[in-house]
Amino acid sequence: MPKPNCTSRADWRLQTGKPAEALSAHYRLDCDYGTAVIVCWQQGGSEPIYVCESHAKQLGRSREHGPEARVLTAPEAEQSNKPDKREVRTQSQEVAVPKRNGREARVPTAPQAEEGSKPVKREERTQVQEVAVVVANGSAPREVVRSRAVNKVGRALADSSVRVPVREQTYGNSAKAMVDEAIWNLAPGDKHVYRAALQQGKSATEAAEAAGGQLAVIHRKIGEYAGKLEAVLSESKARIHVGEAIDKPLDQRVLEIISDGTKSDFEKDSAIQQLGAIQEWVKQGLKGEITPTQANGILLAIGDRMKWGKAHGVPEEFKPLYRTIYVSLKTAIQSAVPEAQELHDRLTNLYAAKAELENC
Repeated sequence: MPKPNCTSRADWRLQTGKPAEALSAHYRLDCDYGTAVIVCWQQGGSEPIYVCESHAKQLGRSREHGPEARVLTAPEAEQSNKPDKREVRTQSQEVAVPKRNGREARVPTAPQAEEGSKPVKREERTQVQEVAVVVANGSAPREVVRSRAVNKVGRALADSSVRVPVREQTYGNSAKAMVDEAIWNLAPGDKHVYRAALQQGKSATEAAEAAGGQLAVIHRKIGEYAGKLEAVLSESKARIHVGEAIDKPLDQRVLEIISDGTKSDFEKDSAIQQLGAIQEWVKQGLKGEITPTQANGILLAIGDRMKWGKAHGVPEEFKPLYRTIYVSLKTAIQSAVPEAQELHDRLTNLYAAKAELENC
């Protein structure tokens, strides 16, 4: 029977064979108690856990190394036929966790947990469905650890005490930037110093350096990736058709407005005029074909206008249009210059993280 999830804030970082580490207030992480991560740790897992004060005392703030625990994806566990390993049993829908005394602890997966009397958090169901914990040498696959880290950082960024608005993920994933650039555990940076520096006429980069923390690193990383991306795009001889990438989504929206029976002729004319203004702003006088570098410039302009997912001044009815044009241009750039995709994704995520920090 799984333990109920703890709703307290994590105060301690526990890891096998290492002293417990007190967490700074800026971590804002949930207590892991009650999740599948705890089961792995209790069997000697090498991955750290994050728990509140009371559960840190209950679990023990430090202990010697035990057997290494390895997290296997469900398909990998099902393919293993060796007698010394446990399988993911699809019929009984449970994960077998070996213990040192030979007995097994059964961790119900989502279908069983939902039938029980105790509620189970969705994130806990997902964890149990995806992994089987077995005693073995090695560590969790990198993609599993990274995915778990992105989810944890994402929860921290969206902490209820901060009350940040829901971000439009089309314009980047700020939590992924924190993990990919290894800056999630840094202090955010002094926003008062940052804003004061801007008011004094300093550039955003100079202000971020004065603020320090994540703000400073993010601004440096943006400059680094922007330079690399520009170099890759400028080398490409490919061309992007303006009509397909920009005009086509706008024309489609015009047809939708004209055929809308709920709008008066005056409302239709007004909406079409606003679409014309958007089209003029997006195209910036460009016609025919444009370079990937020019397309990326338009993409960045749209991202800035939409505050990388946190725009408030843009009318709701036009947000889907900006999103469609953004995705259309992004697809066209990636098709024209495939080798630029990773740089572009990293840069986009950093812009989202920058907006998250500057506007919270």
